[in-house]
Amino acid sequence: FQLMADGSLKSMLSIILSSAIIFIAMGYIAADTAFGISNGLKPEVSDPLYSPGVFTIYLVFPLIAIVIFAVLQTIIVIRYLSARLPLVWLLSAFICFGLGQALMFAASKKMCQGTSNRIDGAFFATLLDTAAISCVYGFWSAITVDDNGVYEEKKYEF
Repeated sequence: FQLMADGSLKSMLSIILSSAIIFIAMGYIAADTAFGISNGLKPEVSDPLYSPGVFTIYLVFPLIAIVIFAVLQTIIVIRYLSARLPLVWLLSAFICFGLGQALMFAASKKMCQGTSNRIDGAFFATLLDTAAISCVYGFWSAITVDDNGVYEEKKYEF
């Protein structure tokens, strides 16, 4: 899966360019939806809160990216690593993320009503998304080996 060396100019440019393209495309879709630049993505008058374009860029596209990431990382771990612990980290990340999204979209209204509008699903979704990011870091740490002697442990005394 490594098409270019990590940290090389080509790899950095590919990340920067792909990020810029996605940012510009998402920004255009959001601006066109909000301000009716082309009237092609403007929400219908009957339901002004429903916008397929914004739904796609904020929910569907990230979901597709997450699934692609999970599949590719699972293939890498199964084919090239002898350890299976990274898969536990990856699975934990997706469970945390899935629970966060479920609380955000399915249980938020009930939570908000039950707590007199003090807490909603966004609170727990944020906590679980943070846990998911920590699990992705644990996954990365588990698949990265620092046994080449370049890094030395430094002890600081106070």
